[in-house]
Amino acid sequence: MNVRTLSQVLVVGVAFGVAACDTNNPARPTMTFAAPTAQSPANGTIYNFNQQPITLAITNVARTGNATVTYTLEVAATSAFTTKTFSREGIVEGAGGSTTVTVTQLEGGTTYYWRYKAIVDGIVGEPSATQSFFVRPNVVIQPPAAFDPPGSAEIFAARPTFTVTNANRTGPAGTIFYEFQVSNNSSFSSLLGSATVQEQANRTSWTPNSDLPEGNVFWRVRASDPAAGVTSGFSSTAQFVRRVGVDLASVTYVLGPNISSWPQTAKITSASHIGDTLCIERSGGNFPSAPFIFDAGTAVEGNQWMFANIGGKWYGGAGHWYRPGQACKGEVDEHFFPDAFAAEPFHSLVLHSGDVFAVALSTPARAWPAGKTTDERSDVVFVVW
Repeated sequence: MNVRTLSQVLVVGVAFGVAACDTNNPARPTMTFAAPTAQSPANGTIYNFNQQPITLAITNVARTGNATVTYTLEVAATSAFTTKTFSREGIVEGAGGSTTVTVTQLEGGTTYYWRYKAIVDGIVGEPSATQSFFVRPNVVIQPPAAFDPPGSAEIFAARPTFTVTNANRTGPAGTIFYEFQVSNNSSFSSLLGSATVQEQANRTSWTPNSDLPEGNVFWRVRASDPAAGVTSGFSSTAQFVRRVGVDLASVTYVLGPNISSWPQTAKITSASHIGDTLCIERSGGNFPSAPFIFDAGTAVEGNQWMFANIGGKWYGGAGHWYRPGQACKGEVDEHFFPDAFAAEPFHSLVLHSGDVFAVALSTPARAWPAGKTTDERSDVVFVVW
């Protein structure tokens, strides 16, 4: 230390009136030292509750001599330090020019004041300038609960809406957001889709913007309060099976009965639209024939079914009758079997090249239960117009 710097330190030490004494000659100080200087956190820093524990650091005291220096740290909820929230004595001076202490967890929603004091040869020096920091209230968010789609369901919608029951929380939480994750594996090592959406009333929902593939789908959600820096754990993982097809239970039937519960005894092997003709081939399904209700001399075996997605909802109905062994029926045009589907919304539907619709076969159903036989059906397949 040069003469000028040494003299400055001595002046500071004398200004604070702090000097450690020579034990052989108490009248002669062996070290003159200044107050420590607060280093971090900066005065007025605000912490989220979960950012604790907080470390308080000072720049070591400037002094003359080489006596051992220890420190005392005081933390209080008032600047008068009448009651200490945390204190520690005998803190060994840190290397590298600074000394740090990590404080035990503090209560939230409180401003805290802190200062250090240096002790040399039993002499307590002047405290560092009082600094403060604020700890936000504690916010705890419980995991939300997966609500829909339910576990083990079969879902036909290409883009099902995912819904959770909103998370319970304690403390003054801010705006809550929900992170949805959808995967084809239970470890969520890769995602089919994800999104973060703001909390809605009672339950929060999200609909993906791309189609989900066929097969097992796993999904989970977690909630967070960004302002408080708090995130819940994930909800329990829910699983469903995504099916490519039409959910017959959700169809609005404009002609004929709801066939969703009819046993599937036949499988469509091919389906095509050529000109004004719709051909549907099948395997299995030994559908019995019956007299045609409008001509007892003609035997019929069943009906072709047509399904169309209109405005995001599937509509369907029993179309043309077919005879035993017959696969193709004519009189099909862009108005979607006009003689069968005179009701709305089919009446106004016009198909264009490239549009997709769905077909199926069943035992007699167009005038059901008139002409009813065994109530059986095929699967449902898609056809391009």
